[in-house]
Amino acid sequence: MTGSGGVHSIDQPAVLGARLREAREAAGLSLSGLASKVPYSRAALGHYETGARTPPADVIEWYERECGKFADSVTAISILGRADVDRRSFLRNATYSAALSATGLLGAGELARLASVESGRRADMREVRAVQAVTDAFVKLDESRGGGIGRTAVAEFLGTDVAALLNARFPDSNTRMHAFSAAAELAYLAGFKAHDAGQDGIAQRYFLAALRLAEDSGMPGHDAFVFRILALQGTDIQQNKFSVALAEQAERRARSKIGPDVMALFTVAVARCHAENGDARAAHAALRRAEPHIHAEMDEPPPRWVAMWCPNKATVIDQTAKTFQALSELRDAENHYQLGTSIWDPHTHARVFALTAAETGLIRWRMGNHDAAVAIWRSALPILHRVDSARTTKSFSKIRATAPELFADTDPSTVPKL
Repeated sequence: MTGSGGVHSIDQPAVLGARLREAREAAGLSLSGLASKVPYSRAALGHYETGARTPPADVIEWYERECGKFADSVTAISILGRADVDRRSFLRNATYSAALSATGLLGAGELARLASVESGRRADMREVRAVQAVTDAFVKLDESRGGGIGRTAVAEFLGTDVAALLNARFPDSNTRMHAFSAAAELAYLAGFKAHDAGQDGIAQRYFLAALRLAEDSGMPGHDAFVFRILALQGTDIQQNKFSVALAEQAERRARSKIGPDVMALFTVAVARCHAENGDARAAHAALRRAEPHIHAEMDEPPPRWVAMWCPNKATVIDQTAKTFQALSELRDAENHYQLGTSIWDPHTHARVFALTAAETGLIRWRMGNHDAAVAIWRSALPILHRVDSARTTKSFSKIRATAPELFADTDPSTVPKL
């Protein structure tokens, strides 16, 4: 894989195969079910979907005939949201595929695009702001209670009301841009909630839906932010085959569209993906580019689609800590985790505060500084225990495994008194 980040630098058969699989699953067909309708065996279709073989044009035509055209962004969120609410089998069984994230790297000409907004009712900025207000409320709930709370409501709102809004008539291009960007924000939230709940196959599909909506919106830089989460999701779950390409694509798309403070989010993501892939030199090079902006002060207000998730500099600092951790530079990692913990407000951002504090303590314990580890865990453990999140559960378990003596006299369902 080269550093260009384009589709020609990655495994094209795997990416195209992932798109075929996505279309089949969206149509509710199993491999055997599709094989019964087309002149190809189940085994052959499996080879095409996994990228073991490059699908010829007639195979793609058969997929489109039986599964429908690759969905435009509005149809995609409607199908995805309703399927999530109904717990359709293709989502229940969805697994993470690195190649599926890489479909985001395909050019606009290679994906089905939104042709036009259907005729219907007229919508203006008041309705867009209503969607944004609902999204803001769900984000606050997510930060304090975890991804397992309210996910069905988000999916239903996205697949019904928001999809209907996008098919309305807009008075001008600016309103349309903000409407599609608002929908991308909500799809991103649905993806993040699924990721936080440990359902990364579903999360990935929502993130890709968010990418298409952000691209269709034309909102400068919004698509870059979604590329960034696709890169980091793969890295978080050790499925990082395409993470560097996705992170570099995010950085390229963000360049010249946002200020240097926000740009550091993208550059540090590149650094972390290189570090997790074992390329220390490239990771350090990216960190040096971002270094002037890796500090606690916010010099510029971020755009809305960033501020929802990164209202301060703590995210840049946390990702810098993860980069140093992947490089086994524990002292720098600990310093940045500690700084991130000091920035996050445990009342408004309980989950990320606790996760950051937990990592700070784990590194301190590893370095032999047990008293300092216990001190920072004291505030984190109650939050990790109560938030409905697969990530907080995993973090709590890591602390228990690292320092079992702290839990010796504690019931498994309770938090130790440190």
